[in-house]
Amino acid sequence: MTASTNHFIGKTAFYIFSGIALLLQFSASGQIGFSPITHNSLKESASIEAGQNLSHLLNSHQRSNADPTIIELSVPSGGQLNYCIDIPFLGEEFASMTDTECTATAFTSLVIEENCITIIAGNIGNDIQTDTICLQMEGTEGSLFDYILILDIRPVRSLPFVDDFSYSGPFPHPEYWTDKNVFVNYTFGKNPVSIGVATFDGLDKNGAPYGGGMGLSDVLTSTFIDLTEGIANQCFLTFYLQKGGNSYVPSSGEDILLEFKASDGEWVEINRYEASDFPDSDSFYFQQISVNPVYFYENFQFRFSNFNEGTGIQASWNLDYVKLANEFQSNLQFENDIAFTQLPSSVLEQYTAMPLGHFVDFEAQELASDLDIHLFNHFSGRRQADPSQLQIKEKMTGQILLTETLLEVPPVTEENQRDLDPGRHHFNNDIQNPADLLTAMVNLAQSAEDQLIIETQYTFQQNEEQIPELMRNNQVSRETRLSDYYAYDDNTAELGMQITAGIGPLPSMAVRYRSNVSDTLRGISINHPRVESGETNKRFRLKVWGASLEDEPIYRSENINPIYVDTHHDSLQGFTTYSLKSELTGRDTAIFIPAGDFHIGWTQVSRGSSGVFVGFDLNNPEKTKHAYWNNGAFWHPMEEVVANWRGALMIRPIFSLEQPITTSVVNREATPEPLTLFPNPASNYLRILNHRTIAYESHYQILSINGAVLQQSRIIDKEIDISFLSS
Repeated sequence: MTASTNHFIGKTAFYIFSGIALLLQFSASGQIGFSPITHNSLKESASIEAGQNLSHLLNSHQRSNADPTIIELSVPSGGQLNYCIDIPFLGEEFASMTDTECTATAFTSLVIEENCITIIAGNIGNDIQTDTICLQMEGTEGSLFDYILILDIRPVRSLPFVDDFSYSGPFPHPEYWTDKNVFVNYTFGKNPVSIGVATFDGLDKNGAPYGGGMGLSDVLTSTFIDLTEGIANQCFLTFYLQKGGNSYVPSSGEDILLEFKASDGEWVEINRYEASDFPDSDSFYFQQISVNPVYFYENFQFRFSNFNEGTGIQASWNLDYVKLANEFQSNLQFENDIAFTQLPSSVLEQYTAMPLGHFVDFEAQELASDLDIHLFNHFSGRRQADPSQLQIKEKMTGQILLTETLLEVPPVTEENQRDLDPGRHHFNNDIQNPADLLTAMVNLAQSAEDQLIIETQYTFQQNEEQIPELMRNNQVSRETRLSDYYAYDDNTAELGMQITAGIGPLPSMAVRYRSNVSDTLRGISINHPRVESGETNKRFRLKVWGASLEDEPIYRSENINPIYVDTHHDSLQGFTTYSLKSELTGRDTAIFIPAGDFHIGWTQVSRGSSGVFVGFDLNNPEKTKHAYWNNGAFWHPMEEVVANWRGALMIRPIFSLEQPITTSVVNREATPEPLTLFPNPASNYLRILNHRTIAYESHYQILSINGAVLQQSRIIDKEIDISFLSS
């Protein structure tokens, strides 16, 4: 499989003006390339947030010289789990393993036998509960290894088991799945059968590649399911699979595996799906597996896993509409469900976001006049989606701006949109009461101070749908921000786009925007997806042009390196913010932009086989018309240069009263964590959670509520004895 697709421009180009053909000669100094992404900032950000809850244990439990090893396990409610920890010692024998009792367990008990444990869970009801256990393993020569076990005690689900991934993610819903490796999203699936897919993207739960060459990567494991209710010859696991979609297509060996867990705890391969089994990468293919009665036991699980090179999103599989149930209909592909398959369109005609000050007084020209609606009827016959509703509101205040019927019938529309035949449907409807929306938006925008978040929501009802998970996809919503920046994209990059500089003149890329008012441009935000190592050494220049790209840029930065927010984490939504700086002084500057068209972009400075990568959003294909490529001599519309890819470049101009802050260049690893104490309340000892970040010869004081010093000393350990203090 090729890691990137490159589109070369030859040395000759024809232009036609007023019927006269002109032959222009120029040197092809570079190329445009699209590459798979090797990092997911959404996953990483969510993982860091979840990991912060473990920071007190990671620091307070450490007794050996190495950080504790974290092991996450799932245990069925009322059941038990046997687990053995690999013996880590080199050159010495295992001596013992003990429970260091770093926390009190509320839902489990523990039996330790050598390096193995038996976890016994109580009955917990309908909610997932968590216990934490700290273990220490000791070798015969005194070596110590610490472990933190995160135990999720999960209720056992009854049939049917259904998940269509119609939620925002980025992780699978914990009520259905026990791990977090796949990417739940609205964007990587192409022509999905229900809104949202689970993408086997080759990135772990931290959003990073697995490494290590070809092998198993993403795993999606179901929670515990009571299959004692299974009926022989009528119990089926069904799902839809797509290879590639809005990403790169798997090649030979990059398969996806389905396994069932036997009653003895062993995983059994049921089927292996190869890319060659699925002819079209734009389509989802229905799969069905008859469940053998040998698996009809109380704590059954199944799992999917894919094989990957371990270098990033080189090959993707999209999973949708997973169902395990007793089926009685003759054709299993039909389901009692009507689903939205895409998010609503933006409330804006041209943009997915724009500055509030550029929207005020231009509401009529900026508001969208129509709606894109995508539905799929999974019933075997015609069914009704009615009543339906379009609602537009301001999210922060809850103010309703417009409410009207979403799906119409003649004479309002040409066809009956409420009675749907089986299959896929796409409607483009005019907003029925545009004057009402305009009036509400004008009043709201005129009184707003800094930003508005406009939520567009589609809903419908279907009376025959009985499974709660199948009712979830009857509602979809999208946010449109009126803040301080313009955007054409949906916040998620499916690919990374680059321009490369060869031996000739330096190439450039530009994106056209239109400012409604004269304003001050103070910054540019760029989504820099991770694609390959060494990217921070690439040099580029930010540039701003006026209405014509043939004129000289009105701003150019000094040569700069890309900054990646997955490393530094101080920019929203995975975008790096670059404050405009004077090329001469390096100080903050601003550019006056008159009303009308302007362009922002960059020139690739570093020469070589790859350039600075910018996120490319495939879910807004019509926005390609705003992008232009310069080979070092002439400008070309991107849609004419690149035939196979359509989308929005994820680069945004920022207009604001104050200078935006450039994303930090200080690694978060080099920034000490705030000092924290644990537990709270405490009776015998206070543990210092970030003991390793404390400077040598640091001291502490404990004061009474009246300010009297009760205890003070130098910090020589990560524990402070407070047992002799009064309550």
